[in-house]
Amino acid sequence: MRARTQVVHTIPGSRRVGRASRIANSAGEIQILLLYARTMSDTASPHGSSLTLTSLLAYAAPMIAINFSLVLFMSYINKYAIDVLLVPATAMGLIFGIGRLWDALTDPMAGIWSDRTQHRWGRRRPWILASSLPIALFGLMVWAPPESLGTTALIVWMTVAVFGFNTAMTIFLTPHQALAAELSVDHHAISRIFAFRQAAGYVGMIGCLVFAIGYLMTAPDRRESALQIAIYSGLAVIVLNTLSVIFVREPTENRRRGGGDTVGVARDVWKNSHARRLLIMIFIEHTGSGASMVVAPFLMQYVIGLPGSIGQIFMFYVGSSLLSLPIWLRISRAIGKKSTWMIGLIVGMTGYLSLFFVGEGDLRWMQMVVTLTGACSACGTVIGSSILADVIDADELETGERKEGAYYSAYTFLFKASSGIMAMITGFALAWTGFVPNAPEQSEQVGLAIRSLNGLVPFTTMLIGAFILARFTLTEDVHAEIRAQLDARKANESS
Repeated sequence: MRARTQVVHTIPGSRRVGRASRIANSAGEIQILLLYARTMSDTASPHGSSLTLTSLLAYAAPMIAINFSLVLFMSYINKYAIDVLLVPATAMGLIFGIGRLWDALTDPMAGIWSDRTQHRWGRRRPWILASSLPIALFGLMVWAPPESLGTTALIVWMTVAVFGFNTAMTIFLTPHQALAAELSVDHHAISRIFAFRQAAGYVGMIGCLVFAIGYLMTAPDRRESALQIAIYSGLAVIVLNTLSVIFVREPTENRRRGGGDTVGVARDVWKNSHARRLLIMIFIEHTGSGASMVVAPFLMQYVIGLPGSIGQIFMFYVGSSLLSLPIWLRISRAIGKKSTWMIGLIVGMTGYLSLFFVGEGDLRWMQMVVTLTGACSACGTVIGSSILADVIDADELETGERKEGAYYSAYTFLFKASSGIMAMITGFALAWTGFVPNAPEQSEQVGLAIRSLNGLVPFTTMLIGAFILARFTLTEDVHAEIRAQLDARKANESS
């Protein structure tokens, strides 16, 4: 590794310059969001009318607070629990690993119950509102356990907190994604809706990765700082979820069409060859990218040696993700969703393979690499979610039912399972290689493990995912035929 020394000079007026820079950055972010707003405002609804900008903003807004809380949890709780709370690394690995077994039960149930919900607010909005307080309370438990707890009691506390937080997030995420698939039936409009949702999520991610994690890693009292962040983020979740429920209106024609018994619904999802191939591919891809998110704080502190620069790195990652969204939408409209996703995977594989070779002080190299991986992440999330909406149409043609909740619960479970698996593997890998929490120097084995989890693992999983995606056959032309048959069936039922 190459040792580098950073020299920081303080110059008169630097505070004013910094403040002006922050204002300029904020103005740029607002301009980007307004561009997205104009793009989304022409999206067609199932009724043939246009979704209003207010409806789209109301739908997407909760993702700001949700993604702030979720990304903070996924990317930093492992390191925070091990380094600050002093939870044994093996224990945290087991908590996340066993938690995935719990998710295997709760995620499908949340989706199926959401599909079957019969409420005057619709099938999705009651769940979105009900998730708010549990997310806030369990988030507080995760980040602020009592300091008086012994090791055993602390492990029990964190187990309950992690399980509860993940369950509460499921109650929100599955119905919220399912609602997006009901807001339009147009092949490309659904991509714009998910892009709008993802853009709001990136705003929350910017707050998390650029501010919160950097703040927690350098704060004099990290416990007190985590408590403050947990309180404010919980309040934001409650407020934005409530406003969304008030202003968003759900389509009514899909009520009482949520599928039969649980076993039958699961069988339908698995029998759908498009869904089976797509969900396997999504799981494999997220396993790799999830590894990088979990291990990134360790990489910045123990390999690159610049923990205070993690905000910069995440800003490049999220900025690339945000700015690439309209590009992926344009490419998708020109060459199709599948081909667009394949390009995104190639971009991501290039970035992750480069990440393996990062060394001490390589800040510029990291900025370049995460620009590629961020663009890849945006492509996979939006295009994958949009293709899954097409798969749901194929299922409706086969079964006559609308099971958005069941399909997106599978998506949510696989997304969380991949991150949980990598958190578990990270805990075991660090313990096995002799990782010492907060030690300024780590062994070469620890450094190699961290770089491999950040670079080689994502590269390999994306390569496998690309081979699976190549066999996917639900193209735009095939989807157009499916929609034509569904529209004809609906017309016959109405006559």
